[in-house]
Amino acid sequence: MTGFGRVASLLLALLIAPSAAMAQQQTFIEQVDLEPIESLAVQVDGRLKSFGSHANTLMSVVSGSRSINEQSPSFTYMDMMLRPNAYEDADIVYVKNKLVRNKIADALLMEDPTLGDRIEAFRETGLVSPMLLNRPSAQELVEVLSRDLIRTASSVDAINGALIVREPAFLLDRMRIVPPAVEGETAPWQSLSGIALMDASAYADHDPSDIAAITETWMGLVEAWNTHDPDAVNQSMATLATQLQELSPDVYPETGRLSWESWYFNQKSMTWVWLIYMLSVILLLLGMVYRWPPARWAGLGVFLIAFGLHTFSILLRWYIADRWPNSNMFEAVTTAAWFGGCLAIVMELIARRTAMHGIFALGSAMASMVALMAARFLPLYLDPNISNKMPVLHDIWLYIHTNVIIFSYCLIFMAAVSAGLYLLRRLFGGSADYVRAGGAGALILRGTTSTPDALADTDNASLGQVLDGVTMLLMELSFVLLWAGIAMGAIWADHSWGRPWGWDPKEVFALNTFIIFALLIHVRLKVRDKGLWTAWLALLGCLVMLFNWIVINFVITGLHSYA
Repeated sequence: MTGFGRVASLLLALLIAPSAAMAQQQTFIEQVDLEPIESLAVQVDGRLKSFGSHANTLMSVVSGSRSINEQSPSFTYMDMMLRPNAYEDADIVYVKNKLVRNKIADALLMEDPTLGDRIEAFRETGLVSPMLLNRPSAQELVEVLSRDLIRTASSVDAINGALIVREPAFLLDRMRIVPPAVEGETAPWQSLSGIALMDASAYADHDPSDIAAITETWMGLVEAWNTHDPDAVNQSMATLATQLQELSPDVYPETGRLSWESWYFNQKSMTWVWLIYMLSVILLLLGMVYRWPPARWAGLGVFLIAFGLHTFSILLRWYIADRWPNSNMFEAVTTAAWFGGCLAIVMELIARRTAMHGIFALGSAMASMVALMAARFLPLYLDPNISNKMPVLHDIWLYIHTNVIIFSYCLIFMAAVSAGLYLLRRLFGGSADYVRAGGAGALILRGTTSTPDALADTDNASLGQVLDGVTMLLMELSFVLLWAGIAMGAIWADHSWGRPWGWDPKEVFALNTFIIFALLIHVRLKVRDKGLWTAWLALLGCLVMLFNWIVINFVITGLHSYA
């Protein structure tokens, strides 16, 4: 072979080798069955959760909501732990803060201009490799950014945390899947690090023969994983799961709950139900605008399907977490939307013979669609992972005050939906009509036709009257609930913090929302264009509520905030 031929063969081999390796890795990913290990129990902060849930939590610390090579969190966890070198120069660390991201990108690009394409990808996705972060230019910059306590220090802490979590020793230590020999959920579980370090004393309470069998299985799993032998990996994981469950059968939790928890997170916490809600919104809008009964009934049917799935997800999370889901922002938003669905179904039954039928379901479907979309696409803000409650939340008032407040918030949003539709109608030339017997009065009069504006007259009531009546009814209900929630919050605050009111930002803006609704009720009595003023004030109240729920929680620091 000529010199040119040898060079050509070498270049061809260099081009083919990475492609072949990637194809082999992809085939391995597809053939590995993670179900046995995803359903293993792991002890985290005193709570037993499935390995699938645990992997989802830790991988989100490293990569945020991004998927690494389209791998599941469980696969990435195992692969990062057993093949760490494969991730040393892989873009896996997520930098959320765009200011920090751009500064790091500029520093790396100045140090090495050949990184152009990779740096542009980093700016867009936020993902960067540990190797790049360990370069001198990046290290010096990160040290400087850590001193800016207001703008960048928390982001630097997140980067450092991600670099720690992705270390194989950390992942192995946090994989505490060996149950204790004594019964009791609070007894500490052990990781497999003792096996890796050949430290038999770590499992002194167990039968040495059982630990020896687990050691052999684990070593076989590590070897099979590194040689990309999917059959051996699957067999080892199934055997390991059985051995761990049989090691302390009286201690090991119910496998059904662990399997459901793993399934729940594999389904992205069932946030995809927003698509079904969206379909119901489209059908209900068609039924409302064109007064087309088939579309309205189809929309109600799709809404009930979506609400049924939503209910299943709420109950499943309750079962998994062993507590009512309202302890973090993800749970508060999704549960609030579910409360709105409950009310919509009740109101649809009450108002089924009035012109308002279908509008409550439309408002609830819109609220649930937005809530689940936010949970789906903003996981860094609405963290779906299940964690222990903060000590201050271990109080009966959590289930009273919080549920009443978030219920009122959902009704405020639903009122804003009908108010927004009213304003759109006015924008496109609709008349300035409204209901004299608005809100609850419309339901009181539903059995008569003596009042021209009574919404019981399904044939003659205009769309403007219908939307105005629904807005008023929802505003009245939310006003009462918000007042009750604030009063209950004062009782809880006095119980927990020793004072009923402290001008905390959350308390102030909850009061502001209440004042706006109080103004609405009184302004409507005085103005001439009642429908228009009601709609605008309903939207203003919704904006203040959203500011209270979003900005106060995530930007402004306070007793109620996540900032």
